[in-house]
Amino acid sequence: MQRTGEVTAVRGEMLEITFCRPADCEKCKACHGGEKVTRLNIRGKANVGDLAVVEMSTGTVFKASTLAYGLPLAGLLLGLVAGTILFPANADVAGVGCGVAGLGLMILIVRLTEGKRRNDPRWKPRLIEIIPKVQEA
Repeated sequence: MQRTGEVTAVRGEMLEITFCRPADCEKCKACHGGEKVTRLNIRGKANVGDLAVVEMSTGTVFKASTLAYGLPLAGLLLGLVAGTILFPANADVAGVGCGVAGLGLMILIVRLTEGKRRNDPRWKPRLIEIIPKVQEA
């Protein structure tokens, strides 16, 4: 998956690239608190105003989405089912309690393993191309 954004700041070897949200996302606003831009810091050489093409493999994007959304959802659902089966006398309360516990456990697992993924280059977007800003005459 490739996205093109504008270099909005340069700090040494680090570039801040700002991306506008795709038109498909305008109605959802679920991510980034409804912001219309996303910022990414990535290593590279460019000038403020240049365009930067950044790539992350579709497989990595899918894995990240599964970890962030699928795993907690699975924990919630498994907890609901386990609570109702293990405590049939109070199935409603136990289901909700175990569901919340399952959700919390999966979120904790994702957070505890985040450091490993953060340092792994396979989980990082990479800079593909810098398109210099066109100088106006």
